[in-house]
Amino acid sequence: MDDFRQVIDLDELTGDDTARLARIAAEAVRGLNWATRHDAGLGQPATAYEVIGALALAASRLPQLLTQITGWPGQALAAGRLGHDLGEDPAPDVSAAGIFPGDCRGYASAMAAGLDTAQQFLSAVNGNPRRKETP
Repeated sequence: MDDFRQVIDLDELTGDDTARLARIAAEAVRGLNWATRHDAGLGQPATAYEVIGALALAASRLPQLLTQITGWPGQALAAGRLGHDLGEDPAPDVSAAGIFPGDCRGYASAMAAGLDTAQQFLSAVNGNPRRKETP
């Protein structure tokens, strides 16, 4: 999959599609965890450079995603579209649910910056070690 539009139809978008994309992202990280446990999964510094760059890009996109996800319940609450399983006012839970992802926006930005810096340091590293001169 090169593009999320290969997985979902934007003209027929549903909440299930959104959840599916999130599960795919989680499964991709799981696959990366497995692949990078093995030398063959990296092989060259260029692979580490590329993976770190892609992860930096992913992390840089998380703040927007978290803003949109945490903003939706408040909008739905204001429009009178939310209830509570116990018959209580959903407002306190909606408010509390937005606190922690809100904090994560800053963490995601810091992660993106850190990964970007790591990628910059790897940019000159290659898989050709310098040979020792023999006298």
